[in-house]
Formats: sequence, structure tokens, C-alpha cells
Amino acid sequence: MDRFRWAERHDGLITTDIARTSGQTKRQLAADRASGRTRSVRRGVAVVNGTPPTWRQAVRAVLLSCGDHVAASHWTALPLLGSDSVSYIDCIHVIADLPRRVALEGVVAHRSGLIEKGDVVIRDGMRCTSPLRTVIDLSGSMSPYELGKVVDDLLRRKLLQLDELRDRVGRTRPAPGRSVATLRKVLAHRLPGYDPGESELEARIVRIIDAHALPQPAHQHRVSYGRRRYRIDFAWPDRKLYLEGNGFGSHVLATDLDSDARRQNELVLDGWVPIEITWRMSDTEIATTIRRFLALSIKRL
Repeated sequence: MDRFRWAERHDGLITTDIARTSGQTKRQLAADRASGRTRSVRRGVAVVNGTPPTWRQAVRAVLLSCGDHVAASHWTALPLLGSDSVSYIDCIHVIADLPRRVALEGVVAHRSGLIEKGDVVIRDGMRCTSPLRTVIDLSGSMSPYELGKVVDDLLRRKLLQLDELRDRVGRTRPAPGRSVATLRKVLAHRLPGYDPGESELEARIVRIIDAHALPQPAHQHRVSYGRRRYRIDFAWPDRKLYLEGNGFGSHVLATDLDSDARRQNELVLDGWVPIEITWRMSDTEIATTIRRFLALSIKRL
């Protein structure tokens, strides 16, 4: 295997083992470094000069250096799982079993006495904790609200099942860096049948309605006008009241905006009253706004 072709598929990185597999001797490897063709970035790992440095490259270099018994975890696992719930952080988090110690600069190493089957998955050729295990591991460093956002994101993308999380939490014991209490609080707000919505804002609206004991709306309510069928995020059909939030989805096409305008026109002409909500509104303002519209709708009936 040609080491440079291998590097093209691995963020510009080459391991000593791959270089030797391609026929390179120690002297040739040293010559590559001396000529500036490659440079060492981690023990046993070099990068082809000219390859732009990236966060993903840094994570891969750590994992290649540590070997097959270490996986990216905690805050580092989230971006690898495709989550944008948190921003990238400077330190790289990894996890290994108890006997294995990892000591690398810029790396936070965690050790666990129990890594279950399925706790480690592969993402872009890198070992990474599974969505379920990542939630468990982050419970000690996130508030219930923050961890709930992560859980909702994973639920939306069908990377996590609430029943699976509930079962795992039921047999999880407190340990350093882990909070069973936080996990239980997250589950307490996500009973069987819970819908995380199509966006973070939509999930937030659900939590606000529950927290303020407001009348429960129909979620993803469908209406039809002739051949046109529309879906409403939140609706109180008996009051002809519905709620829309700026930020529920992204409108990248003019046709998206056209469809929204047609839907609102049809609904208003049919006697529906819209409630507009934005992400920047506080929870109290959102709850108060919904309550006022609900009270007004009673007077209209």
C-alpha cells in the first residue's frame, strides 16, 4: 500500500506501521522528515507537509497514536457523531479500559471499568463512543438542560432510542464523571411517546408548554384545503389557534418561503390565528404569549 495514497484518505496522516508496510525503512522515514516531506505530530504518526491542519486531523492523530484499544469520547465524540449541540473544544477526550493509561499532551484520558458491547462505533474510520455511551459519559459534566439538548438531537437523527437509554440508565451506577441523577432528570422530561420535534426550538416549545402547565396542543397537526395539505407544528384546533416559530427550519429556497406564505394565507382566511415565536424570546415571554393568545381565543368562541 502506498503510504501517500493512504494519507489522502486519513487527513494527510501516515503511521509508522503503514510506512513500513509500504516498504519504507527507518532510514527512509528519517529522510522524509529531514527533507520536510513529512513531520511528526504524535508518537508513531506523521503528517504530509502541506496538508492543512484540522480538528478532525488532530483527533485522528491521537487515535492512531494510541492504538485500537482507545476511542474518542465525551465532548470529542459528539462532533464525530455529527452533533452540533456543542462547539469543538481544545482538548481531545478519549476513553480506554482501566488497565490502559493514555498520557498525551492536549488529551484528556478517561478510563472505564465497563465498556459494553456496542459502546464503541466507527465514524470516518475512527473509533468513537456510541451515541448511547456518549450521553452516559457526558452526564457528569452537563446540566440536565444541556444533556437534554444532546439527547433530543440524537433522537431526531434516529441515533438514539429513549427505551434504550432508559434501560441503560436503569442499570448504571454512579461513578466519577458520571451523574445518574442528571440522566434521570433528562428521562423524567421525556416520557414514553415523547417527540423531540424537528428542531431544537420546537423541542424547547414542548418543554415550556409542559413546564407552565399550558393546554396541550396537537403536534404536527395536518390540515387540507383542496389538494393542498399542510402541517402545523403546534395547533389548538378547537380554538383555531396555531403556533409557528422562526427558526424551526431553514429556508434555503424561494419555494420554501412561497409555501409558508400560502399556508399562512389559507389558515388565516379559514379563521385560524397564528402565534409567532422566535428563539431569542425568553421562556417566560414565550409562555406568557401563548397564555394570552389562549385566553383571547376563548373570547372569540
